[in-house]
Amino acid sequence: MKALMLATDLSNRSDLALRRAARLVRQFDCPWFILHVVDEDQPQPRLEREVEYVRRYLNEHVDAFTELAGRAPEIWVEVGDPAKHIAECTRWTEIDLLVVGSHRKSPLRDIFVGTTLERLVRTSHVPILLVNKDVEDDYRAPLLAADCSPGSAQAMRTARELGLLPADGARALYAFDSLGSVLVAGTGAGTILGDRSAERHRAAAALHEFLLREELGSMVGQRLVEEGQPMIALRRVLDREPTDLLVMGTRGLTGLKRVLIGSVADAAMRELDCDILTVPPSKA
Repeated sequence: MKALMLATDLSNRSDLALRRAARLVRQFDCPWFILHVVDEDQPQPRLEREVEYVRRYLNEHVDAFTELAGRAPEIWVEVGDPAKHIAECTRWTEIDLLVVGSHRKSPLRDIFVGTTLERLVRTSHVPILLVNKDVEDDYRAPLLAADCSPGSAQAMRTARELGLLPADGARALYAFDSLGSVLVAGTGAGTILGDRSAERHRAAAALHEFLLREELGSMVGQRLVEEGQPMIALRRVLDREPTDLLVMGTRGLTGLKRVLIGSVADAAMRELDCDILTVPPSKA
C-alpha cells in the first residue's frame, strides 16, 4: 500500500476508522492523510469558526495520531460538499485506500438524497474501507462477494493488492436465485428439490469457472454457494460464520437487473455490521 487517507467527521464512528487506518499505516509503513471537510452550506462566519476549530483540534492531536500509527499524518481541512470534495481530495495525491467511519442512519433523508457515504462510493475512483467494528487484529476472516462479474473480480484483486487478505486465503460467496423452480400443478416436491439441487450445482460450476478464468483461485480458501438474493445470502453467511471484512465491487450489476434489485453495495453499507471494502470498476 503506497498511501491511505482517513476522512473523518470527528465523531465516535470516525474514531473506529482512525484506529483501523493507524493500524494499516503501522502494518505497511505508508504515508497517510487525515481529511475533514467542513460543509460549505452554512453562514460564512460560522464556516470560518468551524474551519479554525477543526484545524486546531486535529493539529493538537497529531502526536496521538503519530503514536497510534508509528508515523505522522498530513492534516487537511477543506471546505465544500463533503461527498464531492472527499472524492476530489483523493485525486490530489496518490491514494490507494480511503478509510471512513460508518454513516448516520437517517432513513427519511436517505430516501431522497442518499447518505454522504453512499454518494461517495458512487463517485470515488479509489477503494473505500468502511469501518464498523473496533480494531482487534488484522483482518483474519474476510468474505469475498463474487457475482462472477468483472467488478467482483476487480474487487478481489484489489483486496489482495492492498494486503487485506490473509495468507491462507479468504472465503468467496456466490449467491444464486432458484425462483425459476416454482411449484405448478402436477409438480411434486421431489421435482422441486431436484431443480434446486441442479441450480446449486450450476452455481458452483459458475463460481469455479469464474475463479479459473480470472486466475483468482489461489486467494480463495473456501467456496460458498448460497441460495437467495445477494443480501439474503450475505446475511445468512454473516449470521453463521465470523466475518470481519466484506469485499465487494460497486458496479457488478448494470442496466435493468440492477434497477430491479437495487444496489447490493448500498444495502450492505446500510445494514451489515462488519467492515466493508467497496472497490470501483477498473478504468480499463
